[in-house]
Amino acid sequence: MVPYYIRGSTTGGFMEQEQPSFLRIIGEELVDYRIRSRYYHPKYVRTLDLVGSERVLEFGCGGGCMSRALSRALRPDGRLTCVDISEYWIKKAQRRLHAFSNIEFLAGDITRLEVPDNSHDAVVIHFVLHEVDPAVRIDVVNALAKTLHAEGTLFIREPAHPPHGIPVAEVEALMRDAGLREHHAGCTRSWRWGRICNGVFLKSW
Repeated sequence: MVPYYIRGSTTGGFMEQEQPSFLRIIGEELVDYRIRSRYYHPKYVRTLDLVGSERVLEFGCGGGCMSRALSRALRPDGRLTCVDISEYWIKKAQRRLHAFSNIEFLAGDITRLEVPDNSHDAVVIHFVLHEVDPAVRIDVVNALAKTLHAEGTLFIREPAHPPHGIPVAEVEALMRDAGLREHHAGCTRSWRWGRICNGVFLKSW
């Protein structure tokens, strides 16, 4: 997944990756889009048990690899909002997913975008939060929680093995501080990432 906020930024924790490196572009195209978006992402989306009529916000959509599977899981009365801070990746996602009529694309910082409160049934965070500067993670989660309806669901999947990852205890603390209650959180083993954190959190306010 494309980094959304980069750790170590000197601009308050936010850094827009407007022009990714050539290697990143090639890797995203050959691995993430052509392979993972066809096999891995649909498998993950099926675990979310979406009915199809939900309004779903995908945080850090990158080039739309996960977005394609999410959109296909929604009926015409469902809606997907793809959010990414990078204009480059949002434009790539728009080009790839132009045939889908149930997707809205928003480029910008989620803490500053005017996404209406209580406007979505679900938020999906997939391999993005660990790239957010720790100093602003709570601001990001708070902004995402506000977009959820009461009893809306936040799904998160992140690498949990340090140094490139976020511990499940930190994920749980962030969600709790944002007013979300835990439905499920735990880790599974991965040959590539070591450990992966999967979590489901509900909004109760």
